[in-house]
Amino acid sequence: ILNYEYTEHEELGFDSYITPTADLKPGKLRFLDVDNQTILPVEIPIRILISSEDVLTHELTIPSLGLKTDAIPRCLNQTTLTTGRPGLYYGQCSEICRSNHSFIPIVLESIPLKNFET
Repeated sequence: ILNYEYTEHEELGFDSYITPTADLKPGKLRFLDVDNQTILPVEIPIRILISSEDVLTHELTIPSLGLKTDAIPRCLNQTTLTTGRPGLYYGQCSEICRSNHSFIPIVLESIPLKNFET
């Protein structure tokens, strides 16, 4: 489970779970698709705060954005990212910290700012 919160929008937060193989629709990626994608505006610097509540370390990785950051319990880690164009960006936990943790997927959708604001 990944939990997301948008700090400028207190009421906006959600959990993101891996899509079970049996529920995948055509064109979706096994072990990489989620039920709730994170949506971010394109070409806007985004500050991401990362922490963990369970195992020693998660390694959140989105290769196409050059993002690789640790999530450590009781520690707040920070990174920034900027997407250069609209699209879907896939990643996952790259640390095998416990059974099935290597399958924690991350999906970011980057959209134009005017669409993001609505």
